[in-house]
Amino acid sequence: MISYFDISTFHFGPLAIHTWGFFVSIGFVAALWVAYCRARRVALDGNAILDLGFWILICAFLGARLFHVFFYEWNYYRVHLVEIIRIDQGGLSSFGGFIGATVGFLVYGKLRLHNAPQPPLTLRGGGVLRYADVLMFAWPLGHAIGRVGCFLTHMHPGRLSNSVWAVQYPGGARLDMGLIESAVLFTYWVIIFFATRKRRMFDGFYLVSGMIFYGAARFILDFFRASDLPMADTRYAGLTPAQYGSIVLIAMGIVFFQKLRACKHVV
Repeated sequence: MISYFDISTFHFGPLAIHTWGFFVSIGFVAALWVAYCRARRVALDGNAILDLGFWILICAFLGARLFHVFFYEWNYYRVHLVEIIRIDQGGLSSFGGFIGATVGFLVYGKLRLHNAPQPPLTLRGGGVLRYADVLMFAWPLGHAIGRVGCFLTHMHPGRLSNSVWAVQYPGGARLDMGLIESAVLFTYWVIIFFATRKRRMFDGFYLVSGMIFYGAARFILDFFRASDLPMADTRYAGLTPAQYGSIVLIAMGIVFFQKLRACKHVV
């Protein structure tokens, strides 16, 4: 069992640094670096990946905030509208971040990647799949690092448990979903990295496999989130907003896979 600790902030000289934000930043930079290196390795435009990173970051944070506001705590924010912009107080949804990142990717792709020397940003042309694959290849690593920040600040307590994974929270030992999701994503990334590093995968492989895997993993893991604490996730008909998002993510992954087969990207 893991002892409870709280590392919400740490100091670098006179600066007080928020632990969660620090790890999210490190995760984003690490994923962007991996994606950049991957792009160069597969003969794509590495600078386009860096440009994409900027727009994805902006759109992801915007989407993460709005999703949290409207689907997790709208009853609070509808009477405290000014608080919507107070992201310094927390309140970001990973699924909202996915939606925002997707919008940023598609808008940038429409405006810029379409004119790049690589294949055009269309499903049939393959360009969108190659760039999306580069990003999705790196995504699990960045997300896993970000979840370390969630664990160190205990932002996502789980059910009461006596498991060796449990953290000795005040009031009883609980699973820590930040820790568990980080471990799951790290494991997935290591497996996918070593299993495919010497193989030529079909265009869209990392996109559809990442969508289906994370959708399934998150749907299951959210059943272990705490439901008996004031900070517990909002639930609709017994499911969290992320679980509904997981269902959509899995369905989209399956649909995309079928489209890839129809377009003969999958042999």
